[in-house]
Amino acid sequence: MPYFSIDGGQTQLFGDSRFATGVRNGDGRQASHFKDSPAGVPQTGVMDPTSGRGQMQDVTALDIAAFDAIGWTTSFDALTNSGYRETTADIYRAVGMVPEPATWGLMLVGFAMVGGATRYRRRATTLRAA
Repeated sequence: MPYFSIDGGQTQLFGDSRFATGVRNGDGRQASHFKDSPAGVPQTGVMDPTSGRGQMQDVTALDIAAFDAIGWTTSFDALTNSGYRETTADIYRAVGMVPEPATWGLMLVGFAMVGGATRYRRRATTLRAA
């Protein structure tokens, strides 16, 4: 069974860090995610293969260790805080609202349109006065 390890594959990190084995010829879940937790058992981490869009998830120390292993720089030491578990809703509230790139783009287009309309109005007024 494939699992996440930081000691060359000798042990699973934090006890249970098994990966899903894939839709075809596997356990029926998306590979590259953690193994799906049984009903009533807290999920292994945010990389749950059955999570739905907009569904609240649990970010765990296992997630942070995996992100750190693939190159994300984190200031959180997952190895000394193996019991860390925080919901995405709590993290969202702590960080505050962060607009998506599409929201920024729409705002910039709106500013450009207002600026263009102001410039056009100024030019049209000048032409009439002359």
